[in-house]
Amino acid sequence: MGLALLAGLTAVAGMAPFNLWPVLIASLAGLFVLVDGVAGGPRGIRRAAWIGWAFGFGYFGAGLYWIGEAFYVDPDTVWMMPFAVTLLPAGLALFHAVACGLAAAVPRRGPGGALILAASFGAIEFVRSFIFTGFPWNLFGSAFIDIPVAEAASVVGVYGLTLLALLLGFTIPPAFRGRHILRFAPFAVAVALFAAAWVYGALHLAAYAALPAEPATRIRIVQPDNPQSEKGRPDYVRRLWQRLKQLTTAPGADRVDIFVWPEGVTPFFLDEATEAMTAIGDMMRPGQIMLAGSARREIGNDRTTRFYNALLVIDASGHVIDAYDKAHLVPFGEYLPFPDAFRALGIASLTARIGGAFTPGPGLRTLKLPALPAVGPLVCYEILFPGEVVDAAQRPKWLANVTDDSWFGTQTGPHQHLTAARFRAIEEGLPVVRAATTGISALIDATGAVLQTAGLETAQYIDGDLPQPFPATVFSQCGHSIFILSLVVGALAGLLLGPIATQNHSGSEILQSTGLIHQATNRIH
Repeated sequence: MGLALLAGLTAVAGMAPFNLWPVLIASLAGLFVLVDGVAGGPRGIRRAAWIGWAFGFGYFGAGLYWIGEAFYVDPDTVWMMPFAVTLLPAGLALFHAVACGLAAAVPRRGPGGALILAASFGAIEFVRSFIFTGFPWNLFGSAFIDIPVAEAASVVGVYGLTLLALLLGFTIPPAFRGRHILRFAPFAVAVALFAAAWVYGALHLAAYAALPAEPATRIRIVQPDNPQSEKGRPDYVRRLWQRLKQLTTAPGADRVDIFVWPEGVTPFFLDEATEAMTAIGDMMRPGQIMLAGSARREIGNDRTTRFYNALLVIDASGHVIDAYDKAHLVPFGEYLPFPDAFRALGIASLTARIGGAFTPGPGLRTLKLPALPAVGPLVCYEILFPGEVVDAAQRPKWLANVTDDSWFGTQTGPHQHLTAARFRAIEEGLPVVRAATTGISALIDATGAVLQTAGLETAQYIDGDLPQPFPATVFSQCGHSIFILSLVVGALAGLLLGPIATQNHSGSEILQSTGLIHQATNRIH
């Protein structure tokens, strides 16, 4: 378990901002050696599960330590921080425990066991994306973001790349153990798939560069840099508004078509603040549009108030002409699951600062902007979910991801969130405009390349032409079907490889025995 914990800690080097994918592959190879060494029988299943849990605890503990930053904002929640940075990794590690336990339950070792473990791990990582509302953070396939292999996500998605990473890592040890010729087969297939993904990626990048140019739409991304530590200052609202106005109206604003402000950029309900809406209208010329993140509220017929985490579409007259309400909310951050039970324990939602939890919106939408390309809005971590970022009924021309990453601190968290946005661009073949309060804001093209970026803890704006979209990708049309088919094929291959290898090995022993008998007969003669 100590070695598994070390392997999990090391595997994080494959994630952003390090992106050392060979280190991840080596860590997965080490995990296979540990699991394969204890497999067999009920005791082996338990031991394999504990090894998987230790690996997951190290991996998620090192990859998600930054989540503790959110609990330093409010003195009433500081006591929860140690529990968050330990219990969350411990809970997520259960997924890896199940994956390793399931693989150990199948009586296959060596090359066949490597394929079974890869299929089991890939399936469990997929389940992690939707069970208990889902949390697909730091998927193994994310390690390939800075090499052409990442472009294969346009076909198989990041889960397909995760399966590729698992195959590469798990098939290395059995390829160099034993004497059977079939021990090389899974590793050779994994390397061939990796090479094919690299070639496909290079061709995909070249095809995007050759696309004909489209009419330019000028975007300005505003990053005001309003960290959580500033929000308690008496002059916070005044200073923030001055910064927003200065960045929005900076030189070149007259050539901008769309301004984008981050999630929840003001500490008040923007659409209810008449003075603020008038000021926004004064910042724009006719025909310009602003997308601004803001909480909003509705009072129903039953006099109950519902709060929404929204993205507002504001025109040059200072009116909200459309709005998108975030549909995929963050547990404990935006709503409290099983509220009565948790309140009895003294655990309240972090959203108590606005008077209650958010209500989820009806779902994904494509917003039509007057005389401008239609946009798919995504608020904060909605960008995490592969295959769940685009309205299937009406494909947009681009994605707008507004987020408040000030909750994530200034270390690895914002970089990991940015990587997720880059993969959604690749999978859907759509550019992503990302506006973050304290960074990392970015203009991302349809291949996941970051064209322009604003660094952490800087107040600045980004001006750029909206990159053109790709035609609908294979992934955008087929979703996870190719990945799921690959899981089934890998699992079947693992089941078949064990008996074949055993039979061939027995056959070689028979041939060796026959040879010895023949030598003995010659000596007798």
